[in-house]
Amino acid sequence: MFSKKATFWLAVISILICLNNYLGNDDKNILLIGLNPVLNSIVYTEPFRHWILDFESAKLATDSATIRVLFPAYIIHFASVFFIGKKYHKSIRPIWLNWETPE
Repeated sequence: MFSKKATFWLAVISILICLNNYLGNDDKNILLIGLNPVLNSIVYTEPFRHWILDFESAKLATDSATIRVLFPAYIIHFASVFFIGKKYHKSIRPIWLNWETPE
């Protein structure tokens, strides 16, 4: 049942993670950036760094780890999780469906 809708559930989880971050519950961006392999890899490259992180808000923050993210970070997060779900459906799901169950 879950394997038939993995893309949908991953997209829902992605939206919940983005809302959690937007509402301020993930102020260190661990769920949004730390657990997403795409964002975690491009946040350290210079052209993408200023698209994802808001360094103007870091000047006003008391803690250097609490840097707000910009809207493109949410789009990149959702798109990467959605495409991971699509990749799952194309590669792992056919193997899972053809798996012979022991009788």
